[in-house]
Amino acid sequence: MLTKNASLFLPKLQPDRLFTIDGYESGMAACRAAREVEGMIDGPSARFGFLSAPGAAGFMGAGWWLALIAALEDSVGCAFWHALDCGGSAAYALGAVRMGQKHAVLQAPTAQFKAVKAVYLQESGMLLNARPPSFHLIPSLCHTSSLVGYFTDGYCQSSDPENKLPDTRQKKDCYP
Repeated sequence: MLTKNASLFLPKLQPDRLFTIDGYESGMAACRAAREVEGMIDGPSARFGFLSAPGAAGFMGAGWWLALIAALEDSVGCAFWHALDCGGSAAYALGAVRMGQKHAVLQAPTAQFKAVKAVYLQESGMLLNARPPSFHLIPSLCHTSSLVGYFTDGYCQSSDPENKLPDTRQKKDCYP
């Protein structure tokens, strides 16, 4: 009789470092910085991942997200852990998993979340009930020096409420 090794069937855990990206250029900026940090892109998969913008499933769609990730993976030559933010829409989350999305964020009522989570687990995926901390790549932060600093020091940047400029003077909480 064959027995299953349970660890083989658990969903892949999210990496320690996630980047919220809004397109190909911001994703490639993270990849370029990762190449400067030894071991961040090593072998068939990267040691960091990507998170879509909040609610992106609703305004960009799962197809767009999957195509973006495929383009990044083809360009870099490795696989990335990635999650699509579905906001509060269980319908978007279900549509995404049916299109092949393995990981998603869904901030829905408990009953809806549990029902959709069961589908993700059945597909060997993971459904998160809150956005994990991520480094939000906005155009002014897509510079290799900022990204290398994040990889090496683990800091996250936030905006100064008065002038809306990035504050890199000290460690900050990541964008949730």
